[in-house]
Amino acid sequence: MTRDEQRKELEKLGVTFIETPMLTDDGFVSPVFEAELFAAINGAWDDATRRCEEDPEWSTPRWTHWREVVGYFAHWAVRQIECHDKTPFPPGLEKMVGYLAACIRPRFDKQTMALLSLVDIERMLMEVLWPMETFQSWNDREVLPGWLDLHALLRNVCCSIRNERREFDRFNARFDAENAEYGFGEGI
Repeated sequence: MTRDEQRKELEKLGVTFIETPMLTDDGFVSPVFEAELFAAINGAWDDATRRCEEDPEWSTPRWTHWREVVGYFAHWAVRQIECHDKTPFPPGLEKMVGYLAACIRPRFDKQTMALLSLVDIERMLMEVLWPMETFQSWNDREVLPGWLDLHALLRNVCCSIRNERREFDRFNARFDAENAEYGFGEGI
């Protein structure tokens, strides 16, 4: 398959190509290229979010503990750093964790639980964290060497909670099947 044929196949799948050269004649990154890249990334993010909203696994509310949300936020903020040898965690992480906990805690009941879908969790994270200067600074190479994809960080929090929910469901199904003689319950 030729390069043109590959491109046509990808375009059929909805892949958009950036036509503007990445570098100017002076060797600097083109601002027009940066704008097109930013638009493409945001478009891809919006498309992925739309697909999540249509997926029952992502859109069905389930009991969630606030510490799951805050814990996975800290986990992914550290895991996604490119340059661990220079900076083991993003600057201001402890303050961002405390701020996130303080902002979301009132949304949970006295048992520290709330019925939230993964989409709800992601929106809550965006609402609380996105406007924060410290959070946004993690994409600034002068503040944090390397690239920290903030969209991916928030999506990974939700993916980790999703994986935990899947494992909980598998355990409960196995537990109920193995203990059927004692009557059907709801796992543990």
